[in-house]
Amino acid sequence: MAEVTTPEIILQTEEADGSFRCRGFTGVPAARRVWIAIVSSGSPTGRGYVRQLGDELAAVLLSSGPEAAVAPMDCPAAPSDVKPAEHPDRRKTLVLVGAADAKFQDLPWHQAWQSDADDSCVMTVLPPAEFEDLLDDAIRKNPTHLLRRVNGSRWKQQPSETLPGVLARAEITSTATRVFISYRRLETLPIGLQLFDRLTHEGFEVFLDRFSIPPGYDFQRRLTQELEDKSMVVLLESKFLHDSKWTQHEIDFAKRHRLGMASLRMPDVEEKDSLISATVGPRIKLVAADLSGAAKPVPNPENPGQTMNEWPELKADVLDRVVAEIKAAHAAALFRRRHALRADLVAALNAAGVNTNYQAVGPLVVKMGPDEHLVWLTTRPPEVEDFRGVYVAHFARKGVSPSSRGVIVGPQAALEPDRVERLQWLHTVSQCLSFDEGNLNGFAQCVKNGVWK
Repeated sequence: MAEVTTPEIILQTEEADGSFRCRGFTGVPAARRVWIAIVSSGSPTGRGYVRQLGDELAAVLLSSGPEAAVAPMDCPAAPSDVKPAEHPDRRKTLVLVGAADAKFQDLPWHQAWQSDADDSCVMTVLPPAEFEDLLDDAIRKNPTHLLRRVNGSRWKQQPSETLPGVLARAEITSTATRVFISYRRLETLPIGLQLFDRLTHEGFEVFLDRFSIPPGYDFQRRLTQELEDKSMVVLLESKFLHDSKWTQHEIDFAKRHRLGMASLRMPDVEEKDSLISATVGPRIKLVAADLSGAAKPVPNPENPGQTMNEWPELKADVLDRVVAEIKAAHAAALFRRRHALRADLVAALNAAGVNTNYQAVGPLVVKMGPDEHLVWLTTRPPEVEDFRGVYVAHFARKGVSPSSRGVIVGPQAALEPDRVERLQWLHTVSQCLSFDEGNLNGFAQCVKNGVWK
């Protein structure tokens, strides 16, 4: 079992004959070390779903950063033989894939993978069928059964639609799925509202200015803070979008801070008039047939006598396609931001003469003289969960000097006064510090000099 402890990510998938294949991944800029086992409910159809989901997940991991690599590895005969408690350094996630032609059975070993104490969990991935029809009688009759307690992830067209949920549940990416919708109300409000509703129901935290800025707040500062909080921007490209200074600010911020971006280009916008590069995320060109009706002419307030198109909602099947692309782009954006931040931080520390144990997964250990600091990176402003995790990890280490620190590095520049006060309070109660990602050189000097400010 020595091979099991080497890769940062282990992916174990059921094969067509019921045996299991393991792949180990290194160099993935994930939040932590994980073990994912993907198992069917017992039919050739279900095993085909497992293969599709496993291959898509492998492709996502391999495309997550320039250091990502895969190698075959030995694994136990089946996930039923795995004892999650024996692998305390990993997040263990059992993904049970349903199929209409094979019901989930009441198998006691599933419960072994559902333990907060062992950092393990179970999730179900379900085809477009009635949930009760996927369960055997013993599970249907037991309302407290594990597979009825856990919330399933459903797909409509193919299993890969559930990938963002798998990545988040395994904590390879953040469980905080956050999206900022950038748009011009006069032209695309119906689509903005539609995406806000659907993505919210899909578990995203969504910013839409119509709902998200309370009265009395500084509009521009709140916009910037919301952008810092989000992993990606969904841009609704309309013909007169370039007239909005706020939208241009949002696009510029997304590019400067390497946020993910997906765009929906309205039918009356030509490629040459697009405000973003073809290299930035998925770009979906809409045609009139994708929309639920004809565009409505509305006055253009910037040019009296001129009209613009207000586009109606997307058709249901188009909305499904758009949301699937946004979810995939969101996962990719988290990988890219974490990799870029880690690389920039290591470069700043090395330039200052500070040693790091560079690794793609988990906290960095930064050494300077007798001090050994534990540094956690976050792609959004630090929150309570970050301080809790760093506090536990830092003070669990043995033999560190009293002047060693647990430190969080992430975006903080646009925080409003109430959130700054909360950060200062967290510094005090956790004895851990936080620094803004915009001043990595300053942070490196603090580490070098042993003076925290």
